[in-house]
Amino acid sequence: MARETERDVEIIHFLPADVKVKARPQETLLQMMQRKGLPVASVCGGKALCGKCKIIIEESREPLPPPTQKEVQALGKLIQKGYRLACEVIPKTYAVVRIPQVPKLGEEIILTSNTLHQFPVRLRPPIQIYDVDVPQACLDVPEGDRERLVRGLTELHGIRPRNSEYYWDPFILRKLPHVLRDYDNRVSVVIRADREIIDIRPQKRPGPFGISFDIGTTTVASYLIDLRSGEKVSVKSALNPQVAFGADVISRIAYCQDHSNGLERLQSAIVSCLNDIILSSCQEAGIDPDGILEATVVGNTVMHHLFCGVDPRYLALSPYPPVFTSRQDIKARDLGLRIAPSAYVHLLPLKAGFVGSDAMACILSTRIHRTKIPTLLVDLGTNGEIVFGNRDRLLCCSTAAGPAFEGGHIRWGMRAADGAIEAIRIDPETLEVQVVTIGHSPPKGICGSGIISAVAELIRRGIILQSGTFNPEIRHRRLRQGQDGMEFVLVWARDTSVEDDIVLTQKDVAELVMAKAAVHAGASLLIERLGVGKPQRIIMAGACGNYVDPLDAIAIDLLPGSETADLIRVGNAAGHGACLSLLNVHNRREIQKITKAVEYIELAAVPRFQELFVSAMFFTQAIDHADTF
Repeated sequence: MARETERDVEIIHFLPADVKVKARPQETLLQMMQRKGLPVASVCGGKALCGKCKIIIEESREPLPPPTQKEVQALGKLIQKGYRLACEVIPKTYAVVRIPQVPKLGEEIILTSNTLHQFPVRLRPPIQIYDVDVPQACLDVPEGDRERLVRGLTELHGIRPRNSEYYWDPFILRKLPHVLRDYDNRVSVVIRADREIIDIRPQKRPGPFGISFDIGTTTVASYLIDLRSGEKVSVKSALNPQVAFGADVISRIAYCQDHSNGLERLQSAIVSCLNDIILSSCQEAGIDPDGILEATVVGNTVMHHLFCGVDPRYLALSPYPPVFTSRQDIKARDLGLRIAPSAYVHLLPLKAGFVGSDAMACILSTRIHRTKIPTLLVDLGTNGEIVFGNRDRLLCCSTAAGPAFEGGHIRWGMRAADGAIEAIRIDPETLEVQVVTIGHSPPKGICGSGIISAVAELIRRGIILQSGTFNPEIRHRRLRQGQDGMEFVLVWARDTSVEDDIVLTQKDVAELVMAKAAVHAGASLLIERLGVGKPQRIIMAGACGNYVDPLDAIAIDLLPGSETADLIRVGNAAGHGACLSLLNVHNRREIQKITKAVEYIELAAVPRFQELFVSAMFFTQAIDHADTF
């Protein structure tokens, strides 16, 4: 009997990853890619609505079924160039599938910079290191290695455990006899929280090191830090691979509910991502991952649950209770994180079902809980966390802004990577468009700040009306009828890298209107509740908030009071808060106090929010100005 060949079975060959996958019955290409961890975006969670899971089928042994109506609607002219939606194609035969280029680790523009609101940090990490000359073993006094080491600690440094004795991680007990004899009883002892010995190592070894993670719904940022000096030795970023299962937290909760192994897949995806970052960071710094002895993590509530492998389903059901809100210390090995096996991962406290530790970390790093000035803090992203107040009182809420601020649900939307349009200006006389792209490369899409910039300019030029619709009185070749109604051509096909016109559609504008209305209404409700007047200062955090032009934010009426307040863009305030908590245990106590003190408002339970939301679904006409790139 002839041996079965690759082309005789249902093998799908994915390029450029060069991964071959055995197809399962009724499994779509998207599901295969999710199963194998291949890079793919799926904003809508595989419902064929977003058009982001585009692939090209380069070869198929037998003809594939024709594109579905959903594919035709989402892809338009791209179908003629061989594009299909991975979520709609169920292969029945051998095929070669090309995944359009996806940014690799570090290639995508992800905000990793510190907040501008920095203050001196006294180094007081949770782990301390002591050099010890351990007394020699002798026949006269039978004493174990552990007991001799503790005696050396007491005699040399005068320190004693917080309780009656130190707790020893089992991994360290196994390591102890070999390290003592390999280094002639001259070792360094690493103690955590004055109670647990988590490492025994040779003296004068670099470090110890810690690492902080900001796990966002869409992106991940990390900071590898020398805990003795406080120096950042490596800063990395990556896409959150969970985007392959849905763009927002609700779609990921739904994935956990709809698939028996959904939670396991989502946890495995984010842990693998963090481990890749750890390995890359350590290679850059020239250290071993075992030298990382502490980690801190911030993120929204759903990201915390998925990272820990905790079922998040009840976060989608009223009253949206988390499984936990207090800070957590978990052994790295229990989470599958490849740092020192005895190290701990410290998860900062959560406030509520949709206000996570990232929002609390933003408060810590921007110090708005210590200011007299009424301050509005907004972290723009898929989940828009909003905080308003001062040192007397702070209110917070979360608005389901959706992925529009990060390029999701936008026809030509993409994340902030090379070739993404990030800013736009339109000539007031000719209505011709000038764009700036990330990396100054030929345009291939438009990111969140670019979408806001485009809509702001179209408002200024009278092309978009206060109602959010295109002005029917404008007669220009760039404003035309498209498959989703009226659309405005930002870049002609000849000037792009995708050989197609990049347009902003009426549907795209509607997506932005919904997102900005949610943020505006949430902020307005907090301002009303606090009753101290409009904010005197507005802080915009997060990737989108950091890159949005303040004048563009005013033009689309993104935030109440923006015309008169000092509008400040800061860097990754959440990531900076995670670093502060890594470097000083007092900051961990302070963020715990912040979390208890801030008052959470559940917008779904406040009828006034809907009124404010409806009233915010309009644009205010902006005053024309002549700013240039």
